Amino acid sequence: MVRVEKPTLLRVLDCLGALATLLLPLFLVHWRGIAEGCLDGLAVGFLFRSALTRDWRWCRQGFVWPALVWWSWLVLCSLPRQAPVPAEATASLTQALLAIRFPVAAFALAFWTLQDPRTRTWCRRLVIACVLYLGAQMLLQAVTGHNLFGNPRFGDGTLTGPYDKPRVSAPFALLGLPAALFVGALLGQRATRSWQKTLLTGAVLLPVLGLLVLAGQRMSLATFLLGTAVCAVVLPTLRRPALVLLVACPALIGLLAFVSPEAFGHLVTKTHSQLAHFASSPYGQIYNRAIVMIEAHPVMGLGDDAFRHYCRSEVFLKPGPSHLRPDGGGVAVCVQHTHNHVLEAATNSGFPGAILFIAMIGSWWRVLGRTARRQVGLSAAEIAWRVGLFGAAVLHEWPLSSQSAFLNMPLGGIAFLLLGAGLAEAVRDLKADRPDVEETARGALTLSQRPRE
Repeated sequence: MVRVEKPTLLRVLDCLGALATLLLPLFLVHWRGIAEGCLDGLAVGFLFRSALTRDWRWCRQGFVWPALVWWSWLVLCSLPRQAPVPAEATASLTQALLAIRFPVAAFALAFWTLQDPRTRTWCRRLVIACVLYLGAQMLLQAVTGHNLFGNPRFGDGTLTGPYDKPRVSAPFALLGLPAALFVGALLGQRATRSWQKTLLTGAVLLPVLGLLVLAGQRMSLATFLLGTAVCAVVLPTLRRPALVLLVACPALIGLLAFVSPEAFGHLVTKTHSQLAHFASSPYGQIYNRAIVMIEAHPVMGLGDDAFRHYCRSEVFLKPGPSHLRPDGGGVAVCVQHTHNHVLEAATNSGFPGAILFIAMIGSWWRVLGRTARRQVGLSAAEIAWRVGLFGAAVLHEWPLSSQSAFLNMPLGGIAFLLLGAGLAEAVRDLKADRPDVEETARGALTLSQRPRE
């Protein structure tokens, strides 16, 4: 078979795309502004490349078009509804128009940059390196009281890792699950007996769990256990290590009471208090306000980033379903987002927007789950990586949890990085199952050599 050289412009685009992909995990850990530039560059570069090659078949994939439909409805709901146009409406429409860049960046990883074996391998190595770095910073702070930059524990005793605020647990749990499963399977490839593989997998997962307990952040710990359970359902060899983690978790939490009483108070005592009086807790009041806003605008919502822009509006300062306070908690409830992705989608674009959002997430879960179950022709480490990416997707988008904003950096960037890595595996399977189909966005033919339609 004769290999046709790619045009210079496509080669340059491919190099820049690979560079942005490899820089992305590093700058998601620090300097998230540069990471957002990498995501934007991937999205724009992928669209430009698709236009050059006149190949838009990726839009027809079952995990792509639901995102385009969700985004279209969000933009429609964000159009100004009054004149003169207030500043909030302008900001909402601008944010809605730009919202698609995150999913398109994930599709760029899936169809473009991570189809290259070297880029895919190095990206996985960099993800593992980031997990080791975050874990080392957490361990250093737990032992010495300060991280590498001199920042102490947070005021409530929780760990901050390499940051000055306690925001390390969520990215550590999200990145740590696929990284730990991959490393555990890689180490277990040389083991000759099943109990040795189980021991090695548990030995890699246990430190991740231990650091999450030490960090004192309850939601990250709970969703990590959930993600591990999802992975164990898909991967039978993980069931014993998952059971060990489940048994070890209460013991580790009990030990935390002696090692770090402040973190134990945040993890256990505060959690119990908030769950017992959820309606009056900060989260309960935020959810109550979001429901009030949704009830007032159930069809089209209030536009992108609605909670930030309109939470303080006097019309929404009322009791709501909880009926605790006449003003529903007043303006003190108004934080940057609803802390739940489904509620965020509903406040932004009404019940139809929430349904479209759930359908989009469901399409991603479906394809990642199908990819995770595939084992033919794959090594144990590759299977574990795929299963871990599926577990991370469920971990991040589990609806019954407190979450950062859907497109918030850096956590949203990490989620879309891992989503792109998982979808890249699905695209590889598609190509393996249909070798007669020309590879999407590989640029094997020059523009002049492509057949005329």
